[in-house]
Order: sequence, then C-alpha cells, then structure tokens
Amino acid sequence: MTEEIASETGREPGPPSAAEEDAGRLNDASPLRLVAVLVLLVLLTEIVPLQSSMVAAVMPKIGQSFPNSGHNIAWILTIQGVVSGATIAIIGKTADMYGKKILLMACSVLFIAGSLLCALTSSWSLFLVGRGIQAVSWGMVAVNYGLLRDIMPRKWVPIAVAVIGGGIGGAAIFGPPVVGAMTDHYSWRSVFWFLTIYTVVLAVLVAVLVPESPLRARQRFDVVGAVLFGVGIGVTLIYLSEGSSWGWSDASSLAYLAAGLVILAAFFAWERRAAAPMLDLSLLRIPAVAVIYAVAFLLSSVQAEISVLVSYMFQTPKEGVLKQQIVEGAAAKSHTPVSVISQVLHFRGDISYGAGFSVLDMAVHITIWTAVFTMVFGFACGWIVRRIGARIPLITGVAATGVACALWIDWHSTWQLQVAIGLVFGLGSGLHLASFPNILIDAVPARQTGIVTAMSSVFGSVGIAVSSAVLSSILAAHPFQTVTTVPGRGTVVSDVPQVFTDSGFSLAYLLLGVVPCVVAFFIAFPMRAGRAPARGGEAVAHPA
Repeated sequence: MTEEIASETGREPGPPSAAEEDAGRLNDASPLRLVAVLVLLVLLTEIVPLQSSMVAAVMPKIGQSFPNSGHNIAWILTIQGVVSGATIAIIGKTADMYGKKILLMACSVLFIAGSLLCALTSSWSLFLVGRGIQAVSWGMVAVNYGLLRDIMPRKWVPIAVAVIGGGIGGAAIFGPPVVGAMTDHYSWRSVFWFLTIYTVVLAVLVAVLVPESPLRARQRFDVVGAVLFGVGIGVTLIYLSEGSSWGWSDASSLAYLAAGLVILAAFFAWERRAAAPMLDLSLLRIPAVAVIYAVAFLLSSVQAEISVLVSYMFQTPKEGVLKQQIVEGAAAKSHTPVSVISQVLHFRGDISYGAGFSVLDMAVHITIWTAVFTMVFGFACGWIVRRIGARIPLITGVAATGVACALWIDWHSTWQLQVAIGLVFGLGSGLHLASFPNILIDAVPARQTGIVTAMSSVFGSVGIAVSSAVLSSILAAHPFQTVTTVPGRGTVVSDVPQVFTDSGFSLAYLLLGVVPCVVAFFIAFPMRAGRAPARGGEAVAHPA
C-alpha cells in the first residue's frame, strides 16, 4: 500500500523495515565469498583513480600526437573534473532508484567505450569526448558504498566501506609502474588499451559473482532537478578550472560563474517544491551529513594539491643540474660560449628541492609508499570504527594530515623527508577516507545512501577546483627566475617555466594544507555522530 501511494505522489515510502533491509544480505555466505566480492568491487573502483594518475602521466605524449590541442592540453584533466562533478550525484541517485549493481555495469560500459574512443581516435575533439565519457565512472565509488551497505552482513559493512575508501590509494601503487613500462615499449595509446582490458575483465567478474541490492528508492526520476544540478555544477566547475588562464575577472569567465550560480539557485528552488526531488534537502540539515560535506570539501582539496606539489618538486632537476641546463640552453640559443653566458646570467629564488625523477622514479621513491601507508591505515580503520566509532578516527585523520603538511613547510627538500613525513600523511588519508563513509551510512536511510555519498564527492570536486585555482596563483607569484644583465642593454628578468621557489611551496603547504585541516578539525571535533561503534547503517530512523 505504501508503494502504491508513493507511485501516486512521486515520493518514496517510509524507511524499510529491518527485514527489508536485510533481504539481500550475504549472511549465509562463506568468508571466502565475502572477501571475493569485496576485492572485486575494490578493483573495479580502481578505474576511478587510475584514469587520473595514468592519463596525467602521459599528457605530454598525448599533446605531441594532437598538435592542434595547443594550450588546451590541460582539458585532458579539466573535462574529467567537469563531467564527473556534474554526473556523480545523478549516478548516485539513479543507483538508489534502479539498482546499484546495474549502475556499476552501466558506468563500466561507458568507461570502456570512452577508453576505446581515446585509444583509437586521431581527432582531438573526439579524444576529449572519450575522456568525458570515461569521467562518468566517478560515480562508481558512491554506488559501491551503497551496494556494500545493502549486501554485506552488518558486522562486515564498516570494514568493507573502509576497505573501499583506503583501497582507492591502490592505484598509486601499480598505476605509475604500469604506465612507465607500457610507454617505454609502446605509445601512450597502450594506457587506454590497458584500461579497456582491465575494466572488461573486472566488469565481467562483478556481473557474475556480485549480487544486486534489492533495495530501491520508489519514486519518479527528477529529470528537471538532474538537468539543473548537472548543468549548474558543470558550468561552475568550468569557471573554477579555467578562471586562472582565462582571467578571473574577465567578462566571459564571469558569465560562466554567474550562469552556474543562477542554475544552481534554480535547482534548489525546484527541489523545495518538487514532488519527487532528486536531493531531499532535509538531508543537508542532518548535522553529520553537513559536517562530512564540509570535511570532504576541505580534505579532498588538500589531498589533490599535495600530489601536485610533490610532482612539481621531485620531477624538477636538482638545483645544480637545472642551472647548468639553463645556462647551456641559453648559450646554444645565442651561439655564445657557456663561460660568457655564466658571467651575465644569474638566478633569483631559492630551490633546495629537486630530484629529476621520471614518473617511474616518482612511483618507486615516493608515491608507492604514501599509497601503501594510506591503504594499511584505511584497512585498519574498518576494525577501529566497528569498536569505537568513526568520529575519533576522522578527527585523528584530519589532525595527522595537518601535521604532515605543517612538517612539509620547512622539510620538503629530499624524497627521504617526503616519504618519512608521508607516513603521517598516509595515516591521515587512510583514517579520513575510511571513516567518513561509515558516518554517512549510519546517518541516512538505506534508500538514500547513493545520493548522499555521491554528494560528498561533489563537494570534494568543488574543493579540488577551488584549491587548484589558489595553487596556480600561489605558484605563479613565486617563480624561479633568470636575471640576465647585458652591458648597454639593461637587465632582463624571465621566469623559468614550471619551476617555483621554496617559499612558494612552503606557502602552498601552509594555505592549502595546514589551514584547511585546522578548519576541518574544528568543524568535525564537536560532531555527535560517530561516537558509538559503527553499526553498518542499522537503525537509522532518527539520524544524528
């Protein structure tokens, strides 16, 4: 009867009973099968971070194959951020309504299609279309959280969602070595062939071995709300992603921002009166949900920008080598002896860092270790939240991340320091990524898990876009420079492309690392949710 009323009004019925929620659980499955299901879902979810790390590593090679891309080469990553931000919440809501496993399969098919298009096309425009199609798969993380909540035995849920969160870092372990090996022997297109084959194999195994959740949000799909939200977020992210290159105050740039904000305002106005809203706005008033969204906005930006800073620093040659390369390049360009150039060309700025690492070197020396730390602490966090709750691990993770960033302000000159402090950073990342989904799962009804966890990713995407814009401004204000003095011609000061001073990196660690973590800590500390042991979503009739 409740479902008949729901179909007439468009709204879903009340919270499902315990029996309904437990109908699809693998309570009688063997531990081996439960582990197999969890491992398959973790491996399938890896396509989300893999498509970022692997493609970012071959961007220069891709640019060489598409000379008409020009200054638009950054759109290889920009379009991913825009499309994923615009579609994550829609994917999460659709999964709640029509089935979580079927949405995983749909996202997998789209990702395979996008990867094949990128691997085969010789058109720059079609390549970007392929990257946009791939980006729809970002909703898979939120869908997986909901699927695990619905099918795992209750006592497994806190551990399972923690493994998904911590396991996302696994891409940083095997992604760079795979890219290095393939691009050393084949072209950049081999990366997309690898992603295609990887996804096909995992999607088939998931389709055969992982059951579907029987839970559904029984309501009509909010087409108007979905379009308004997707377009509004997408247009706003275009402004945040491209504003630094277009000019923040440029009229055409501001038009994107104004249009995005107006469309989002229309979305919230529509959702308040819609019979079957895409996003139940009352969920945003749940303290636990609001806190997690704020933390997602702040911590996602920290994690993204730290990886950028590390890449800049350690792929830069050592100071002596860099200066010698610049002098020799100037000598060759001007057909002047190196000894003469050395007398008139000097340098401005401090750079104590630099290692000249390749992508593979970065992985072996730094990236793998931070990823291992994240995974280990993330996996361990699953058992912790089941015993003491998720609040303490969350605020501990936020604090550890802030401490690591504070240490890096002065100690970032060698890869050994990066790895040593990266242990603390990995602790913070693992605890944060494993605890926040447990808090959300215990705070909201089962039929809204997809949309609620997806929205945390939307807030994270916006946070990353904002912090990336700030990072670009910070680094642009602290360039490493050459100062050339020629008698009779004056002094010429030039920026060395993509090389920045120690003071710039220190400021970035402070403003984009320490400050967001301090704010997140004080937001999360008074939170009441997560003080009791995680219960896998059980008994959420009165969410905290």
